[in-house]
Amino acid sequence: MSSDGKDNPFSNIDKLHHINRCIQCGTCSGSCPLSDQMDHAPRELFALIREGSYEEALHSNTPWFCVSCYACMVRCPKEIPVTDLMYAFKETARDKGSIPANLKMPHMYSSFSRIVKEFGKITESYVMGLYGMRHPLAAAKNMPLALKMLVRHRLELKPQKTAEPDFFARLYALTEKGKEKP
Repeated sequence: MSSDGKDNPFSNIDKLHHINRCIQCGTCSGSCPLSDQMDHAPRELFALIREGSYEEALHSNTPWFCVSCYACMVRCPKEIPVTDLMYAFKETARDKGSIPANLKMPHMYSSFSRIVKEFGKITESYVMGLYGMRHPLAAAKNMPLALKMLVRHRLELKPQKTAEPDFFARLYALTEKGKEKP
């Protein structure tokens, strides 16, 4: 089964064809600081999609551990846009309602996105506030660090906005256009 099959939930990803260039060298996996947390290394995820194991790929935790450090992309001998694909895989999993239930990263991801959409800029205290509503114990563990940052004037309590926050809302609207909500 090909990665461009009509039953492929990833087929709408523009850069998906790049996975066919993957030579399974493992450079992306060896470069990734969190590959040991992933159920499938990036190259394994590409192989799953190429062989048609879409459900396993869709439920993988791999994209959620991607921290967008771009080490994989810089080192890939075939110049595969691994980080871009991981972002697209996250979006696809979210759109299909296939976010792994035991992970906290999707909630951080949605908190981060919501703040950027609303204000056009990140305010850490707001991101952590949204995240903390879903994971209060995890947020509580960060309180000592938050207090240190606050004392050093490195933590904003009121939201910072760009000059035109509506611009970011319009950008988000463009990316959501045509997508069905799960």
